[in-house]
Amino acid sequence: MALRILLAIMRMFWPDGCVGALEIDRKSPRFWNKCINEFLLLHFDPRFATEAEARASILAHMRDNLRRILADDRERADVKIAGASGTTYANHRPLYIKPGVWSRLAQYWVSEEFKKKSAAGKKARQAAKVPHTSGGPSFDRRHRDYMEAHDGKLDELVVYKECHTLKDEERKGEWITEDAQKIIGSVHIIPILYSRLDQLAGLF
Repeated sequence: MALRILLAIMRMFWPDGCVGALEIDRKSPRFWNKCINEFLLLHFDPRFATEAEARASILAHMRDNLRRILADDRERADVKIAGASGTTYANHRPLYIKPGVWSRLAQYWVSEEFKKKSAAGKKARQAAKVPHTSGGPSFDRRHRDYMEAHDGKLDELVVYKECHTLKDEERKGEWITEDAQKIIGSVHIIPILYSRLDQLAGLF
């Protein structure tokens, strides 16, 4: 619930015309502190962390998740566009996103800059040594879905297994490749961000 509240706060203060952390840093650097201050009014317990630790953790979480938030927004819009012929991103602004923010996103998602970045990302994924069984949703999305279902906590090992084991009845649970199984040792190291959020459970 706390993570959703933080997202709602980010939506409320999101500056018009910004599509990423770098643009926010350049055009509206006070955005980060506005969000943190608002969140701490609702979720702060000094028994679990100092205010400085809490601020650092929240800032890291926001910056790390900004790209994921925008990717989710675009995926939802893509579904609506596919079901409504002749429409564009501009026609499908969610009510929870401000018009000034959405208009910039709608322009960016059809720009050559975005298309090049998207193509490069797709090429890199196709060249990956270890295939997965995650389907369309990104690993970032899988992580978030798991966290939402487990009070903001992430078990990297469980998510990795879900994304790299077979799903059919006859071979359910088997690793998709030997390489996928060999890599399993590395996913015991949960990213620093999620580790910090877990340590500050009193905040989230």
